[in-house]
Amino acid sequence: MKILLQLAFLLFPFSSLAQTFADTFNLPIPDDGNIGYYDIEVSGLPTATGADFGVETVCINLMHAWNADLFITLIAPDGTETELTSDNGGDTDGYINTCFNANAPQGIWEVWWPFTGTFRPEGFMSLFQNGSNPNGNWHLKIRDTYPFVDAGELFDWSITFGQNPPTPYPFFSSDLPIVKISTSGQVIAAEQKTTCSMQIIDNPNQTNFVNDLPTSYNGQIRIEQRGNSSLWMPKKSFNFETQLPDSSNNNVSLLGMPAENDWVLLANYSDKTLMRNYLAQTFYEKMGRYGPRMRHCELIIDGEYRGIYLLGERIKRDSQRVDIARLDPEENTGEDLTGGYIIKIDWQNGTNLGGFSSQFYQIGNTDGPLYYQYHYPAADEITTAQAEYIQSYVDSFEQAMHGPDFQDPEFGWRRFAAEGSFIDFILLYELSNNVDAYWLSTFLHKDKNGKLKAGPPWDFDLAFRNADYSDGWLTTGWRYDWLANNTGLLPFYWQRIWQDTAFAQQAACRWHELREGPLHTDSLTAIISERAAALEGTQSDNFTIWNILGTYVWPNPQPIPQTYAEEISTLKTWISQRAAWMDANLPVGGCSPVSAVDEAEDAWGSMTVAPNPFDNQLVVNGPNHFNLRLTNALGEVVWQAFDLKNYANVATNGLLPGCYWLTVTSDGKVWSRLVKKQ
Repeated sequence: MKILLQLAFLLFPFSSLAQTFADTFNLPIPDDGNIGYYDIEVSGLPTATGADFGVETVCINLMHAWNADLFITLIAPDGTETELTSDNGGDTDGYINTCFNANAPQGIWEVWWPFTGTFRPEGFMSLFQNGSNPNGNWHLKIRDTYPFVDAGELFDWSITFGQNPPTPYPFFSSDLPIVKISTSGQVIAAEQKTTCSMQIIDNPNQTNFVNDLPTSYNGQIRIEQRGNSSLWMPKKSFNFETQLPDSSNNNVSLLGMPAENDWVLLANYSDKTLMRNYLAQTFYEKMGRYGPRMRHCELIIDGEYRGIYLLGERIKRDSQRVDIARLDPEENTGEDLTGGYIIKIDWQNGTNLGGFSSQFYQIGNTDGPLYYQYHYPAADEITTAQAEYIQSYVDSFEQAMHGPDFQDPEFGWRRFAAEGSFIDFILLYELSNNVDAYWLSTFLHKDKNGKLKAGPPWDFDLAFRNADYSDGWLTTGWRYDWLANNTGLLPFYWQRIWQDTAFAQQAACRWHELREGPLHTDSLTAIISERAAALEGTQSDNFTIWNILGTYVWPNPQPIPQTYAEEISTLKTWISQRAAWMDANLPVGGCSPVSAVDEAEDAWGSMTVAPNPFDNQLVVNGPNHFNLRLTNALGEVVWQAFDLKNYANVATNGLLPGCYWLTVTSDGKVWSRLVKKQ
């Protein structure tokens, strides 16, 4: 029965003269993979929306056996669509007299079942104030993202128009690059890619304005929401692919990063420093390893400012990313079969999930063995022979690690795994005290004729003192020990490897070597300061639309910093104390220089650096073509050169005595070495 209310009344304290249209349905919510559409016919309104008239409030009343499965949006007659709520409420049962209004004091993500009251939606209702005609069919769209399990029913819903609609946040310029995405009125959902257009405005060393011409990219993309726990946060993260007009891959360089077509936009909602993911990958690169590159930017979608994001690389096989051999479907025998592979340990959800089970359970787990997922080749691309090979190789690694001779340098675990990569990977995760370390977002890779390597690292939102559970806020204690003693989540080899006395010694030597260079306290805090300075001019815009400074956002630990400056100061203090604790608990004795990274796949080969220690001159003999950079303990570049051929003579007579970090890049590979001036 349709109920048409065209009465003038004050519906909410933040609403003006309003007209409400409602419908009573008592209709089922599809649980068969189809989408439910529920219509209200609107008529008699002005013929154009704008700043002084438009959609103010939407109300719903429904039951469903698992709220978090519901993705609910509103669609205007012109096709413009915005998200009301998704991934909220866990296994609770329905939205009971729930209303959405952009001026409400709380967001729908901040409350819990039965969601009775008026709350801010997860999307932007200002999108409807686009000058279009509001008269016609409006659709409430409900998608059950986990069909064939839980039933539901929509009882009724309503839409209110008035003279106080929400309008876009007034954002005009930034010293950061500006990324603009146009959806043509579509909503960007999870596991459902949407074709859009994207422009990037990036004028180096200049202020970027929203209406400037695009300088870095102007073309088609396909985009979707990404994440697990972050999906229920209002500031969404995204995966996207750059495409040509025919929807084929478009490998392009974005914000100075090497050309590719697979990218991410990370929201960093609960990370109020906006930089934890950036810091982790930057630290790893300074350790001489590949970590996905990331650049800060401002994001605008359909004219609505979304805040500061990190635009970065997705983990992918590529000569400029995870530099392993391409593995084609016809490569199923001999040397071809030995690589390259990328596997991961992660949440077991989503589409196209495939992989294999370990022969071993996680420490303390009795529910089932550890599971490895295929990342490259993907589950729908890997052949039977390839799947059998990588499973057999990982089995061999685990058996060697589990066996009585696991420490044997020839017949133990080192026969199958590259020690240096495991050392650096572990040191980064321990420095960050990442609560997701080792059991989520954990990648391993293997090249042709190569050993298994740890990494690249991924997902540091809940690291560096940003978790109020699992001791994630502490500067003391080993993350692998906490997981082993308190959960059933730790793959056994992350603890077993520390029982290898040679490994423990090498890890300690490597740590103290890094602390003399790229992970020196001054260097760590200098990188944080540099990022904070770059974000200072615009972080206030981000925290105006996401008003969370000084308040609890899951899983922020107490005490909660009250300002952005306090967030940065707290991070610096924490990382300094964490590094100092590791200094004291990784005792050193009898270290040999850089031995921890001199593994077969990463060795310098014919490259030489002499003398070391040096005085007024440092001579580097390198590859046919290479770039060279020398940085001090603060991470500042003190000497660099590009496109060198075989040889470099570094004049160092102006440098102060101390330790420096020499980094050589060639053909997508990175070599690093600690050098010292007398």
